[in-house]
Amino acid sequence: MKQYATSFTPELSSSNHLFRNGLLRWQALTFAERFVCTAITLVPVWWFIGWSYCPLMLVVGLFTYQVAYHKKLGLSRPSLSVVALLSFAIYSTIIYEVKAPDGGPMGLIGLMQLWGAGGLLLWYVQSHQVRVRLQPIAWAFSIVVIQAIGFWLFTHFILSEPYINPSRTLIASFLDKGERYISGRSGGVSNYLVPYNLEHKGLFGLVRYTFFFPHPTITALVFSFIILIALDLKNRMWSQSLIVLCSLIIIILQSRNAWVVLPIVVLIRWVLLTGRVKGVAFLLALFAATSFITLSIPSVTSTLTDKITGTIESTSNLRKSSTDDRNKIYVRTWEAIIDEPPIIGNAVNGPSVTPGYDFARVGTESFVLGTLLYKSGFVGTGIFLTFLISFLSWIYKTRENRPACCFLMMLLLALMSSITEFTPTEVFTVLLCAMINNSS
Repeated sequence: MKQYATSFTPELSSSNHLFRNGLLRWQALTFAERFVCTAITLVPVWWFIGWSYCPLMLVVGLFTYQVAYHKKLGLSRPSLSVVALLSFAIYSTIIYEVKAPDGGPMGLIGLMQLWGAGGLLLWYVQSHQVRVRLQPIAWAFSIVVIQAIGFWLFTHFILSEPYINPSRTLIASFLDKGERYISGRSGGVSNYLVPYNLEHKGLFGLVRYTFFFPHPTITALVFSFIILIALDLKNRMWSQSLIVLCSLIIIILQSRNAWVVLPIVVLIRWVLLTGRVKGVAFLLALFAATSFITLSIPSVTSTLTDKITGTIESTSNLRKSSTDDRNKIYVRTWEAIIDEPPIIGNAVNGPSVTPGYDFARVGTESFVLGTLLYKSGFVGTGIFLTFLISFLSWIYKTRENRPACCFLMMLLLALMSSITEFTPTEVFTVLLCAMINNSS
């Protein structure tokens, strides 16, 4: 097994320069780094093909290469986290077949290729002790940032964001999905190429973009991860440039989840890595003093109340229908869980909470409430928690040389999991956290 581990582990030396004239030196990268960097820079291609089946395609491609060049997969005994994740995939497909026998094969394939392929990729990573250095990954994500900014500048300032009739992804065309995209229909986003939505305009009158992913929330998660990676880079110009550009993209995405969660994670990073506990205490004291002044002086209180009221109203009205739909979904999902505790789970989404809007269904818009408790039940939730605890334990045991972004990304996912669902993108980010190494 050691021969596989060494083939994927970089030989570190002071002469191993990764960059030349701003470009990666391909010969200085390991096979794993070449594979991962190529996969990241080809994000628009994955979008064109169809994100839903990317995990399955990566597993088939990677395992085929391994067998062709090494004559065997070389997988070690699976860890508890791998067994639990694969068990979750099998359990999800079984209850789907039981609860939705007429659901068709696509639902089964979707579950297996998401959780099953994720489990197989994690098994491969742990068996071969795959490690990729932070700098090549940051460079690959920088290409994605440039692609997104370039696309936005072209469509916003040159084309003035014209109306588009979204075409199908390559996979959707192969599966003969409907040729016409209908906004609000379940499954529509993943089957069509929708770079932006003219119906959604928010902050500063900007059109809401998705860029090269199925949904703006997913896109925001990716660029939040890039910001966390940028914070670990030693090159300050590179780091600051990525942070500024990604912040601009997150504003364009109008993902309120990222606006709230990302600053919290960055603040936690600042406290943990700098040890500025006294600084945080000072900020809290300043906040307390400010609160006392504003609440004690009537004129100040009155002025601030008017300002704050206007700000709250404008924020609430930003995509107000989306906020109302989410609230209905969470309330109805929680009521369904309380009224009929799902021991084995409901497998599929419940009824729509908003007539005419198929996306707003009971069991959606939340990984914790929807995917785990409502659809997977208490049994499935227990299996997934087994995976999560064992995976985090493994991450901690192998923490040597892991950059802070690996741990902070797990925190970001945990905070966002209550208000978003998991897709292949989240699975890929978890796998990246398992592979990234900060050695140089």
